[in-house]
Formats: sequence, structure tokens, C-alpha cells
Amino acid sequence: MKLRTLSPLLSQANINISRILVFPTNVFMVRQFHNTIPQLVGYRRWNELTKRDRQNFIRRYVVLYKEKHPCSKSNVMYKGLASDMEEHDDTPFVFGIMYNELIDVALNKSKHNVKGVGPMGDADFFKLLYK
Repeated sequence: MKLRTLSPLLSQANINISRILVFPTNVFMVRQFHNTIPQLVGYRRWNELTKRDRQNFIRRYVVLYKEKHPCSKSNVMYKGLASDMEEHDDTPFVFGIMYNELIDVALNKSKHNVKGVGPMGDADFFKLLYK
């Protein structure tokens, strides 16, 4: 059926003709979707980082956290987690959770933390993120 013959039927059914695409049966349409957010934002997620980048982030995070919060008990925990990275040739995933949360806070997408409030909202930590 041609679009002209469908037009009266579609208008009776209250269907917007401008949103309907009619293609011949022997033509296939391929749609490709892409996400432009990473290019606009520029931050790479934890799973996109190399192991070396992850380990560098962890080292810098531990040092910066200790500078910002010298009396925090978390310093001991972070230092303990980071100290065995080279020995076990890995990166503790808890830092990946914090890394991705920092990105969400920087982009105002976080449900739990806000820019400028608390350790995760500190702008100095955003400087540790990889673009």
C-alpha cells in the first residue's frame, strides 16, 4: 500500500502521519545508535581504565584523602587496600565504586552525594578523574 492510500485510514485512527516511515519490502534500514555523552563529558569509567591508570588513581586518591581528612579512620583502610596492589597485581574494586561515584557527583547525577558536600563532593577529588 502506498502512503496516500493509508492517509485517510491513519487520520481516522488519530495517528500522526509524520511519524510513520514506509519502506519498500526489499530495502532494509540499519539504524546505528551511539552515545555522545562520553565525548561531551570526557570522563572514562572505571572499566575503561587500564590497570596502570587504576593503580595511579588509587595511589593519588589515598594521598589526597589523607591530606584532606588526616584524622579519618578510613585512611588506614585505604592504605591497607592500596598497599598490596603490586604484590597481587590487581586493583581493589572498592576504589572503582568510588571512582564512578566521583564521576556521577561531578556530573550532578549522583543520588547519594552532592558537589561541595562531604568527601565525595570535594572538587579536588574530581581532578583525579581520567578524561
